[in-house]
Amino acid sequence: KDVQAFYFNQFGRSILFISFMFLSLGVLQLAYATAGCPQNPNGTYVNCGNKVYGMLPSDILAMMALIGGLSTAAFMPYAGAVVDFSDHRLAFGKVCATILVLINFVQIFIFESTWFAMVIAQAFFAASTFMANSMVLWSYVNAPSDHDLHGITSSGRLWETIAMLSFFIVVAVVQFATKWDSVSLARFAQALASVVGGICLFLSYKRYEPVKAVKSLEGGKSLYIAGIVEIAQTTVSLWKTEPSAFVYLLASMFTEAAISSFTNMSITYLAEQIEMTSTSIIIFIMINFATNPLGVMIHRYIARKIGHKKNYLLSVAYTLIITAFLVSFVYEPSHANIAYVFSVIYGVAYGWYYPSSNGYYVSLVPKERVTELWGFNSFCSVILSWAPPAIFIALNHGTGSLRLGLLGTIIFLFIGFCIACFIPERDETVAADEEEGIHDAKSPFEGGVDAVKCTPQPIVKAL
Repeated sequence: KDVQAFYFNQFGRSILFISFMFLSLGVLQLAYATAGCPQNPNGTYVNCGNKVYGMLPSDILAMMALIGGLSTAAFMPYAGAVVDFSDHRLAFGKVCATILVLINFVQIFIFESTWFAMVIAQAFFAASTFMANSMVLWSYVNAPSDHDLHGITSSGRLWETIAMLSFFIVVAVVQFATKWDSVSLARFAQALASVVGGICLFLSYKRYEPVKAVKSLEGGKSLYIAGIVEIAQTTVSLWKTEPSAFVYLLASMFTEAAISSFTNMSITYLAEQIEMTSTSIIIFIMINFATNPLGVMIHRYIARKIGHKKNYLLSVAYTLIITAFLVSFVYEPSHANIAYVFSVIYGVAYGWYYPSSNGYYVSLVPKERVTELWGFNSFCSVILSWAPPAIFIALNHGTGSLRLGLLGTIIFLFIGFCIACFIPERDETVAADEEEGIHDAKSPFEGGVDAVKCTPQPIVKAL
C-alpha cells in the first residue's frame, strides 16, 4: 500500500507543480495589462516602464520565487520536526496536500481584479506545502533491500515524468487548438491540475497508515525549536566528521539557489526581453524536457570516466558558461531562433547537473548515513533560493535591464563552483553509490520547488 501511495503521490504532486508554468505566463499577461503597457503585433507586451503595485511587471515572477523561497526555508525545520518528533506525520501530510490542492484550485479565478492576491497566496503557500508533502512522501518510502528500494524510487521517477509530460502535452494541445490567451490557458491548466492532482493525492493518503515518532521530543521544547536545534547539531557534526560533505553542501546552497530560481526568471526573460509568445515559450519548455536525457547520458559517461567531483564541477561550469552566453548573445526579439538552441543546451545542462549532484553527495557521506543526512541536503538546497530572485528584482528595478538582473544567477553559480573546487577528497569510495547516483535525472522546472531529488530513500531525519 505504501508503494501504491508513493506512485499516486508522485503523479499528483508533479501535475500540481508543472501547472505553475502555465500560471506564470498568465500572471505576466495580467501584470502587463494592469500596468497599462501596450501590446506588440504578436500579442506580447511592450516593456513600457509602468509599475503595478509598486513593481515592474517583469519583477512579479521573481517576487513569487523570492517569497516562496523564504517561506519554504522558514517552514522546512517545522515540517521536518513534525515528521521526526511527532505522531502526526500522516495528518500533517493530509493538511499540506489539501492546502496545496486548494491553493492551485483558487487560481482558476484569476482575473485583473484578483491576480495579485492570487500571486501572493500562491507564493506563500504553494512552495512550502509542496515541500512538506514531499517530506511526508519520502518518509514513507522503504523496502526490504537496496535493490528493491532503487526499483521503487526509479519507478516513482518514471510516474513523475509521465505525469508532467502528459499534463504538458494535454495543455499544449488545448492551447494550439483553441488559441486561448495565457490567462484563459492558465485557468484551464489550474482546473485540470486541481482535479487530477487532487484525486491522486487523495488516493495516496488513503493508503498511508499512521506512523509513530522516530525521535523523542525533550520536555517543553517546541517542534520548531527542535527542528532548528537538529539542523544546528547536524551542521556541527558534518563539519567535524564529514568535511567533504560539509563543503559540498555549502557549495550546493549557491548552485541550487541559482539553478532552481532560474526557471521563473527565464520565463520573464523570454517573454519580455526576447518578446516570445506564450506558444513559443511552451515549445521552448517542451524542447527542454525532451533533451534532458542527453544530459543524463553525458553524466553517466563522464562520471564513470573521471569520477564524481570532476563531473560535478564540469556540470556547474557548463551551466555557468551557457548562462553567461545566453545573457551575452540572446537579448532581443531577432534572437528568438537562437533561444530555441539554448532550450536544447539547457535541457542538457539540467539533465546533467541533477544526477551529478545527487551522485556526488551520496558518494561523500557514509552509506549508513545517506538516509539520515538527506533531509539536511534538502534544507541546504532551498535555504538561499530566495537570494537570486532578490538580486534580479533589485537590479531590474534599479537599471531596467533584465540582462543585468540575471547576474545573480551567474554570481551564485560562480561562488558555488569556487567552493566546490575546495571539497576535500574522501579516502573511502563506495562503488554502489557510483552506480546508483547516476540514474535519477530531474526536470529543470522541478528544481525551484522540490529539493528532494529522487535518490535512494531520501527520508527526512536530519530535520
